[in-house]
Amino acid sequence: MNRRILSSLLAAAALCAVPAHGAGKVPVVPKLTLIGNPEYSANVLGMQPKRPRPPVPGEIKFWLEFESDFDTDYDLPEVTVKYGLLIAMPGKAPKLIEGEVTHVDVAKGKERHSVMYIAPKTLSKLSEGKGFTLTNVKAYWVELVVQGEAVGAGFKSTGGVTYDQIQKEKDKLEKSGESLLNKQQTPFAPLFVDYYEATKASR
Repeated sequence: MNRRILSSLLAAAALCAVPAHGAGKVPVVPKLTLIGNPEYSANVLGMQPKRPRPPVPGEIKFWLEFESDFDTDYDLPEVTVKYGLLIAMPGKAPKLIEGEVTHVDVAKGKERHSVMYIAPKTLSKLSEGKGFTLTNVKAYWVELVVQGEAVGAGFKSTGGVTYDQIQKEKDKLEKSGESLLNKQQTPFAPLFVDYYEATKASR
């Protein structure tokens, strides 16, 4: 399938869920949200909050939050969550964005939560300053990996494009590296620490 065919498959706007692509057994629910910047009172140690700088015309002020929910019947010392998105702006070729985060001490139970983010400046760059909405995300997916083995997956897309089609065309797609950030790399790090799974520290 060439890029023109792939682009045509991405033309529809209604987002629909499709079955996991078969990489694992655990169903994963991927979710996208656009959220505003966190605000802090900054009264700690007598610090004064900084005044916001004047807005830049066309600047995006929100983050893209990419969350995944899953259940596990076992305690997991580590689980790596691999994230992927296919983003397409009008008149532009689709871009592939991938990232991963490793969680530690994941206790067995329902509704475990993982999350990654794309920063406002990155969204501005991806959209070339023309504005960004969730309709620009044409497909997104999550894969759970434990000890090198894929154990679960979830996939959602627009207009019929499949995970297998994206994987076959991956080498031909433009890639935007280092765009996805884990929670500890963002201003959201101190928020909801009991809700999301703990992130493995970088060495």
